[in-house]
Amino acid sequence: MTLFFILIIHLYYRLPFWMLSIFWFFTPFICYKLKLITNTQGIITLFLILNIIIIGNFSHLRRLFFTLPFLRVFNSKDRINWQRFKNIDDGWLVTDFEKAIYNGQPDFSYQIPESKPSEDAQNFLNSIGQKSDMDPERYRHFLSEHGISALAIKKKYAGHGFNRRDVAHIINGISQYNPLLAALIGIINTESVISLISRYGTKEQCDHYLPAFAKGHKQPFLNTTFLYELLENGRSSIEGRVETELHKAQDTVGIRLSFTDIIMLGTARSSVFYLAVNLSDFTNEISNHTRLGTVLCLFDSEHDDIKVIPGNEVYKGLFKYYRCSAKDIFIPLSQIIGGNAAINQGIKQLYVNQAQGAGIWPAAVSRYIQDSASYFSWYFAHIKKQNSRPLMDYRLVRKQLNRQFSYRQRLINVQQTALINGQKPLMSYSNILFKNSLFDDSLQQLNWLRTILGSHAHQIKSEHKLNQYFRVKHLSMELDGHSHEINQLPLMKKVALSAHPWYKLEIAELEKSQIDSKKVDKLLFKHMAYILHNVTKIWVYSVRTSWLGRFFWRKSKHKNRIRRLSSSYALVADLALIKWSLRKDNNTEFTAFLAECNQHLITQVAVLSEYRQHKNHDMRRFVLKQSLRDSYYLCQKALNQSINSAFNHYPSLFLKVLIFPFGKPFHPAGFATDEMLEPLPENGLQHPIQATRSITRVADASHQLLAAKNIETAVTNATGLTVTSKNYQVLIDRSLAAGIISVEQAEQLRAAYDAIHDLEIINHFGTHYDQ
Repeated sequence: MTLFFILIIHLYYRLPFWMLSIFWFFTPFICYKLKLITNTQGIITLFLILNIIIIGNFSHLRRLFFTLPFLRVFNSKDRINWQRFKNIDDGWLVTDFEKAIYNGQPDFSYQIPESKPSEDAQNFLNSIGQKSDMDPERYRHFLSEHGISALAIKKKYAGHGFNRRDVAHIINGISQYNPLLAALIGIINTESVISLISRYGTKEQCDHYLPAFAKGHKQPFLNTTFLYELLENGRSSIEGRVETELHKAQDTVGIRLSFTDIIMLGTARSSVFYLAVNLSDFTNEISNHTRLGTVLCLFDSEHDDIKVIPGNEVYKGLFKYYRCSAKDIFIPLSQIIGGNAAINQGIKQLYVNQAQGAGIWPAAVSRYIQDSASYFSWYFAHIKKQNSRPLMDYRLVRKQLNRQFSYRQRLINVQQTALINGQKPLMSYSNILFKNSLFDDSLQQLNWLRTILGSHAHQIKSEHKLNQYFRVKHLSMELDGHSHEINQLPLMKKVALSAHPWYKLEIAELEKSQIDSKKVDKLLFKHMAYILHNVTKIWVYSVRTSWLGRFFWRKSKHKNRIRRLSSSYALVADLALIKWSLRKDNNTEFTAFLAECNQHLITQVAVLSEYRQHKNHDMRRFVLKQSLRDSYYLCQKALNQSINSAFNHYPSLFLKVLIFPFGKPFHPAGFATDEMLEPLPENGLQHPIQATRSITRVADASHQLLAAKNIETAVTNATGLTVTSKNYQVLIDRSLAAGIISVEQAEQLRAAYDAIHDLEIINHFGTHYDQ
């Protein structure tokens, strides 16, 4: 019945007036004939309600009693927060893939390609891996001499010319030697001034700077991004004015500006950085407009009049803090990244650079952490005993292992999705949102590692440099402005304006000096139709995903679940945005939960794509299904938290009933990992490094113990004691003397426990035990 009335209201905004009148006239008789309403009083009531509603389709009456009062509400003093919502892009902020998810229509047509890194990338990684035992300072100079800053620079500028997938593979390989160094290399190659010049620089800028970066003659500073300030305010806080001045013995049009104590990271050889400058042309030197917009300007402390003061060493001595200041300096327009054609393109340049960089290095650095943590936990759970019981006998441990591989699988699929389509990726703003989530998930993996390994965890994390990972997150937060959560506010606001089909049109109309009430009326009712359309989809997919609906839509089970969550996300985001725009004081915490929900939806589409490609691989599908189930639950949880944060008590209750008509359908996956499930190593574990050798050693011990499991059971039953690494010699000798096991069986079990005993000693006393 509810779906029927929603359909009626939805058609009210879609059908022409004459067709609507006929439909309205016959609706009571149809309801009576279908026995939806069985008494005369109900028919009369419905007929009167429909006739009252139909009056609203007279545009003049509707504008008089609805649209004009609504406009007065929009323009009241405490309802003008919508005026801060400014659209800044022409399609570059949100991709079609992201827009479809935001509007509740996820696109499942994309498939994750099976592509390997190039041979050149693998050879380069092998060459730098051979010197990884150098001390950090020497190793950094070695990498600089081998063009580590030029991974993505084209070969004609003396760079390596690797594509995005190859760059991610190299960063992943370096992270296995040093995660912090890998993060710094990733930022330099994908988010610094080097990538800005490679992507947008003029021919002169590329010819001058890129070969110098590739050969190590110049190095960049890493400065805190101006992106979120630009998104929030629409312009930079650093002012620059266009002037004509004598420069290098000739009259030159340039920019005069000043700035104080810009904090940056760099080395003693760093000299090049960029700043976002709000450009003004008061004397109309190059334009008839006074305000020209934001530009990104190049600065080089070697020839520009810039004061650079070094500070403390940070990040294990890899960098120092520097503060850069300049007073009333003049730079030519040729130092604008992209030249004169890039005037008012600074926000776009910085956003695209940040988004594409965030799609490469955070996942590449995190991959090693998640690989190592999950595989160490898996194999140690098979060989370690606690309270005289194997860890794999504890259901809690098995569920945790399941969760670890689930998180790892989602990271893999998100990384693969971010690298699809080369220079025109599927994701833009989602890459920025994922950055913080990937770091948090990886740190959670290290916590889970400690749960299973216990006292072994400290030595393993120190020896394999896993404990450096917290510095990676600190570095990311420092360069992004210290708080990812606060930075999400301006980003989600701009995303809503770009992705929503009606909101930016309404804002554009309301900003006009003479508002066309007819056009506003049309846009408002189209917007209401959009909201009701999402409500209808939620209910339809709620029925399809219910226990009864799964009998009829079995093949599209996971797609329907994702569509349901995506439609729910579209509805909540829309209503929360309306409330946000009409009230100045809001609990903006809901944007963080909306961003989390957005990430889970993209993750679900990515995991489902691989799930459909592995129809005959039961072990892989087991982990993929677990990843999907956990992601459904986490997405539902984020939606619930977003509703609680954005709305008051009774509106939130109503919205939850609307979104979850049959109750909350998704729960954490309750089944534990199958003990016989053997996770498949990925290419990221193939590099000949200490961590991989240690995992292989633990895996070999696990396999030996599994092969001798029946012998171990026989010894335990015969002696009445559980075999451990402390008593295995005595128990094996006793069982052998009693004739319970043969000599060959005794040696097989002894070899397995010798391997386990060696691991325990090494993990407490280090690798010198082997010598």
